[in-house]
Parts: sequence; C-alpha cells; structure tokens
Amino acid sequence: SYLFYVDFDTDPHPVLQISLQVDVQNFEVKTRNYNRSSNPPILHRKEIFVTLDYPHYEKFAQLTCQEQKMGLLDQPSSIGTLKRWLQRLEMHGVTLQGHRVIHQQTCV
Repeated sequence: SYLFYVDFDTDPHPVLQISLQVDVQNFEVKTRNYNRSSNPPILHRKEIFVTLDYPHYEKFAQLTCQEQKMGLLDQPSSIGTLKRWLQRLEMHGVTLQGHRVIHQQTCV
C-alpha cells in the first residue's frame, strides 16, 4: 500500500488524498482518490509513520501525547474521517493550532 497525505509535515492530521494498493501475486492495482470527498480519511499518530530521526518526529509525538491525555484518541474507529474528528474536537472544547491542542475560550 502507498498512502499519499496532503501537507503531511504541516497539517497535524492530514487528509488522505490517494490510496494505492498493489497485489503483487495477481499484479492488480487498486487506486482510490479522495480529492473530491467531503469527508476524507485523516491520519492520527503521525510519528509512527516516520523514523526517530525524522525532522518533525518529536513534534508529531508531542501532539499524540497531548491528544491521548485529553482522551481525543479514544475509540479510534470513530475519528478516522475529517468530519468525525472535527466533531470530537468540538465535543472536547478544543482546537488545533499547528501541532498543539488549545482549549477554546468560552464567553459568558
């Protein structure tokens, strides 16, 4: 499989643009394009997709740690798409600024 995520380094949870799967036994190639999807899959835990010496590894790992502590990554099957992830952030009253979780301010 080859997965292409838009803005992998800069987007804390990049959307999946293209998925390419190759069956090496049958020489079959399957491609899925999510460019026009209103609710594409997104990526969490980016640090597990790179090596320890990757330039942004620590930043990715710190974001995952923050999200785990806040419970944002609980029930991973329910946050795999953009809309569901945005709902989770709203439910917890947080937003993302770069690779940091920020509590939203509420006015009374």
